[in-house]
Amino acid sequence: MKKLIAVYFVILLSACNSQHNQESLIPQPGHLLVEGKDQPLNVHNSQPKLSWHANVKSQSHYQVQVSRSSLFDSRSLLWDSGKVQAKQSLNIAYKGVKLKANETAHWRVRVWQSGIESASPWSNPSTWETGLLNEIDWQAKWLQVKQQAITPVTEHVNQWALYATGLHPEDSSTLTKHKKKTQELVIEQVKVQPTASLFRHTFKAQDSKKVVKAKLHSTAAGYYEVYLNGQRVSDRIMDPGQTDFDKRILYNTDEVSNFLLPGNNTIAVHLGSGWYDESIAFSRWKNPDASKSRPSKTLSYGQPKFIAQLELTYNDGSTQLVASNENWVSHPSAVIKEGVFSGELYDANKAVKDWNVNTANLSGWKPVHVLKQWPTEKLEPQLLPPIRPIKKMTVEKIFQPKPNVWVLDFGQNFTGVPTFDLDKLGLRKGQAVYFRYAEWADIDGNISQKTGGGAPLLKQADGYIAADNNESTWTPEFTWHGFRYLEITGLDQAPSIDAITAHLVRSDVEIAGTFDSSNELLNRIHDMALWSYESNLMAVPMDCPIRERAGWTGDAHAALITGNYNFNMDNFWQKYLGDFKTATFEAPAVVPGKRTHGDKFDWAVAEIIIAWEHYRHHGDLQVLEGQFTSLVEYMELAESKIEKGLLRIGYGDWCDPVLEPGMSRKRCNPQHTSPTITSSALLAHGSDLMSKIAELVNEPEKAKHYTGLFKSISAQFNKEFYNPETKHYGSQTADAMALRFGIAPVHLRQSIADALNKDVVEDWNGHGSVGALGQTYLYLALSDYGYGDTAYNIFTADGYPGYSYQFEKLNATTLWERKGVLDPDLDPERRNAPGRSLNHPFHSGYDGWFFEGLGGIRPLDDEPGYQVFELRPVFPKDLEWVDVSYQTGYGKIKSKWVQKDGLIKWSFEIPNNSSAYVTLPNKPKALFEEGKYNFEFKR
Repeated sequence: MKKLIAVYFVILLSACNSQHNQESLIPQPGHLLVEGKDQPLNVHNSQPKLSWHANVKSQSHYQVQVSRSSLFDSRSLLWDSGKVQAKQSLNIAYKGVKLKANETAHWRVRVWQSGIESASPWSNPSTWETGLLNEIDWQAKWLQVKQQAITPVTEHVNQWALYATGLHPEDSSTLTKHKKKTQELVIEQVKVQPTASLFRHTFKAQDSKKVVKAKLHSTAAGYYEVYLNGQRVSDRIMDPGQTDFDKRILYNTDEVSNFLLPGNNTIAVHLGSGWYDESIAFSRWKNPDASKSRPSKTLSYGQPKFIAQLELTYNDGSTQLVASNENWVSHPSAVIKEGVFSGELYDANKAVKDWNVNTANLSGWKPVHVLKQWPTEKLEPQLLPPIRPIKKMTVEKIFQPKPNVWVLDFGQNFTGVPTFDLDKLGLRKGQAVYFRYAEWADIDGNISQKTGGGAPLLKQADGYIAADNNESTWTPEFTWHGFRYLEITGLDQAPSIDAITAHLVRSDVEIAGTFDSSNELLNRIHDMALWSYESNLMAVPMDCPIRERAGWTGDAHAALITGNYNFNMDNFWQKYLGDFKTATFEAPAVVPGKRTHGDKFDWAVAEIIIAWEHYRHHGDLQVLEGQFTSLVEYMELAESKIEKGLLRIGYGDWCDPVLEPGMSRKRCNPQHTSPTITSSALLAHGSDLMSKIAELVNEPEKAKHYTGLFKSISAQFNKEFYNPETKHYGSQTADAMALRFGIAPVHLRQSIADALNKDVVEDWNGHGSVGALGQTYLYLALSDYGYGDTAYNIFTADGYPGYSYQFEKLNATTLWERKGVLDPDLDPERRNAPGRSLNHPFHSGYDGWFFEGLGGIRPLDDEPGYQVFELRPVFPKDLEWVDVSYQTGYGKIKSKWVQKDGLIKWSFEIPNNSSAYVTLPNKPKALFEEGKYNFEFKR
């Protein structure tokens, strides 16, 4: 009996050890995120979305615990999900006790590996904090200056104003009489443009206690920078991001305990106009909110203002509140002129010493004006990545086209902010230096700002007026520019090549995708898409950085695939979708802001496409649920505009190539595809997506309705536009949309693809003839039907309108709005600049094919977030190798192939807790689990 007990004990001990060993072999989860962010400080969502990397091959279950305490004891527990059977580890909604303002939640997660009974160790705990959820939670007041200062019009101010309005004698010779008269009115507006403003307040922290936590909630109606004891609390610039400011303003929350001093502390704010008070650039355009009390021709919402609330917590649990109120003081800034479109003029002689640090000298500081009412309906947390300097740019060449005029060539068109080394420029007191920015220069270096068009009434110009004791460097604070060339006037001698640098600036979205290949031309084409896209990410997806700088909705969906594969656009798109919900119009052409109008359905279908693609890439059902009402409103209005079964209004396939370079056209209206085709195809596509969205949000009747709408539009589309003799719809864009949207009948699709291939190869000599709307769809429409070589060869085709032509003939480094806008052979010295933007990302939709086609990485509709995805690459015969990666919410997907002498070697990697349907040549699709794989096969 004793032996039997001993044997049982050994077996039991062995089983326990086995279970312990199993658990020890399972790594703990990591990469914990809330609302897509690491330990956010101002969450408003009452059911925030939790994500983690399971770090196991296949997660079968998970358990999440959320607590008020890092101990996770039963008293403090807010939510325990229990053991949940699910593979998903992306955007799991918190379902616990609703948190109040400024509460902290601690959370952790553990997972179970498929086939193993024991759980992993708990993850390291993480946290999130709620923000100021309602207006009542803000004890701070909105402040502005009582009377904005206007600097006297000196010779230096007048000189800058001439540059900013295009009236400088060296630049105004091409102005028509009517345009010159307009600009003479504009310069009077510029002359009375107020300075930026400084604000400050000194407070005393308690000496006898230690600050253990300090949260600063702040934002502005305008651009702002906030300081504590002389130090900027963040590297954000051009902040906050643009919104419909009367409806919502985004606010920041920063942990600032490291900036505090014992005893006296000074909090200070530098406030500029930003998008809130842009009153001049479009002051001839009527805006949607015009009324008797509001001017009809201005983008301005009013005078800039800000709000700030600092909350200190001491080691004994006591708190202290420091808030913007009537005790603050203000002073005019040395930034004596500033605007998003005009640029900035800085007078170092007006710099205020010690303006943002402790000082007893407050001479010249004045009381502030406290607003009785908020300037916006609500404040929301700024969850999208802020705008930051991203990449340093250096000068490649200096021209001197005229005496005392120097032009710096950065070698690349980009959106940026310059930094001037004042020591190297050697300025004397009172010397004024002026800087103009352009995308174009002739062979001698003479710049032209004509590519900025005539829409904005202002031109890009900065200026610096030197003092005795200048700072070592100067960087404009409240403006940014689209440029390759920087013209300098006012210097006594040539600047050294390292006296001026710049930075590419954009919303700091993380890089998600990488692409490389054996073809340097292809790599350069990819880079051109990236430079164009990155240059237009300024809290909204802009059309261009030199002209309108607007969130055109059609541009957004035309380039959507480029953004989604190259960057983590999760919170960026959530913010932009929110802009649709606050828009003045349904079916808006532009969001956000007053530079907008409605009933542009082929543009505004962006709301549906972006919402759907966001779901496919990030698996976030909450976004679809929150957006659904707005999406339905768009669809109802669009349906009301249908005539004889189709939508017959729209901008169309904007800026498709003319037949020969230099041919005239009306604006950028489509040449090859009627707007009825693109508007109807996109509405059919939107209907198809809405049927899927409606199913997901449990709206079965609407799903049925949208399915029927898709079928009826498709039937009429085929009836009107399909030509049985030519076997296609009449243009590359029409064919590509019909194939990619499922409009074309199944039995005709291969013959349509055959006709599309013939059109590319024979009618267009291997080139694409698509405009902005067709770029995303052309290449898969070819390669999915056996024409991968044709799709690839579009990128390598010689001559107009190909990519090598753009590099070699146009000297392009970004995508031009109109690649056929001029014939470079007729103007080899580049004396006549085009009147169209040279940095337009809406032509970049091709870049998605580098990931989906050449890399083969594709999301699945019914498996969002890439937990299950597809790998199906194209292997063009003239391309030696491709190396692609894409970072999903579950990990990094890799796909790399090499071919030589008819043999293809393909290696790919599937992240943890993911699987992929893999298609190999001449083999059925097969499901592969997590791991690294290598295959060899013949072409």
